Amino acid sequence: MSANASPANFTLEELVGRMDRLPLARIHKRVFAITAAGYLFDAYDLALLSFIMPALAADLHLSPAQIGLVFTSTFVGMFFGTLLSGKAADLFGRLRVFKYTLLIFSAATAASGFVHSFEALLILRFITGFGLGGEQPVSFTYISEMVPPQYRGRLTGMCEGMWGFGMMLAGGVALLLVPNFGWQSAFFAGVLPAILVWFFRLGIPESPRWFMIRKRPDDALAQMQRIENEIEKELGKQLPPATQFKKVADRESNNGYLALVRPAFRKRTIMFGLVWFFSMFGFWGVNTWLPTLLKQAGYSLYASIGYFFIMNTMAVPGSLLGAYLADKVGRKTPIVVYWLLALLTTLLYGWALTKHLPVGIMLACGIAAVLLMIGGFTVLYAYTPESYPTEIRGTGSGMANALGRIGGMLSPTLVGLLYPVIGVFATIGVIAAGFGVAALAVGILGVETMGKTLEIISGDEVDARFEKA
Repeated sequence: MSANASPANFTLEELVGRMDRLPLARIHKRVFAITAAGYLFDAYDLALLSFIMPALAADLHLSPAQIGLVFTSTFVGMFFGTLLSGKAADLFGRLRVFKYTLLIFSAATAASGFVHSFEALLILRFITGFGLGGEQPVSFTYISEMVPPQYRGRLTGMCEGMWGFGMMLAGGVALLLVPNFGWQSAFFAGVLPAILVWFFRLGIPESPRWFMIRKRPDDALAQMQRIENEIEKELGKQLPPATQFKKVADRESNNGYLALVRPAFRKRTIMFGLVWFFSMFGFWGVNTWLPTLLKQAGYSLYASIGYFFIMNTMAVPGSLLGAYLADKVGRKTPIVVYWLLALLTTLLYGWALTKHLPVGIMLACGIAAVLLMIGGFTVLYAYTPESYPTEIRGTGSGMANALGRIGGMLSPTLVGLLYPVIGVFATIGVIAAGFGVAALAVGILGVETMGKTLEIISGDEVDARFEKA
């Protein structure tokens, strides 16, 4: 068995040394699989509204402005969910927040199938968004704290890859159910699997790092020994001695939102605020409206859903490539390249749509745009939580994600207001410019974090060294 320590003498330095010397084992894969499954249904629910909106809007007689407000209501809920859940995860634990956010959006999704008015839909989409938003930053915070550093980029990236599978699932459900059973059936279909994932999560451990920053070394040690014992049983031998980790810098007691603008973290907080806001502005401005724009361009409901579904299948290889690049190339360069290419391909897709080009060309442009957007987010979801210390990791991730939701709130409504006035291509140009701003923010303000221990990345005493990297 691994060497035991007294809880009273168990330090953060010892915990970090013991965690970072672990091989990738079944317990890490279980943490990843269960967290990723929850994120998949998060993506399913959020993407589902885009797929079924043409049928829903026709049934409820929604105007373009009202369609935009429905999407915006979801993002308003996500804003508050992300903002509050990150802080809650820092105070009450990663897993506890997981469970309740999952139940919230599952219940609200089911209730959405019963709506008969625009007003009721707005309210339920706000509640759904609150749960969805609460799920996302905590998922990536948890994975980043639990997996070995050399696998952190690819596993957090692969979790983001579940977004693609969730969108494919949403598209498949919409294609199968909506034409035959109505848009209500699509809402009902996503409830049970999400609830099952909630039960599965009861069997994975809480983050030992979180226990340590909450001054609970006995619980941290117990979780550490649980993880080590399971890995030793899997390997059939003892783990090697823990690596010696240097002293972690002492920090101020303030672990709230104001800590995000301390000198050590101010520049990265500004950067993440900009990149999340403008990348979400671009992504949701395009993706929430594509099925509706396709239908209004003359394609049938079935075709508009089908084309959007095919385009979003590229989210899977896009996210897998992003996950690979995150641990092989780094975080900063792939994000910049992804967003610049996303800007160009989104413009190209808008041009193809307005010119009514052959379907093959239009699909090729849309596929490239989605592949690049998702690839950029894959690396960004790994980059954000690892850039903050444990005591504010959830808060920092939640704040960045919440600022992204503001961008997500504004862009669907802006599309609804602009495209009847200035046309589709000019509107898509405004939205696509968000990717350019996001690329500049990371290019100018970002620092590289690939392969570094979390405590080194966030350590006050090494920030000056990183600024020169």
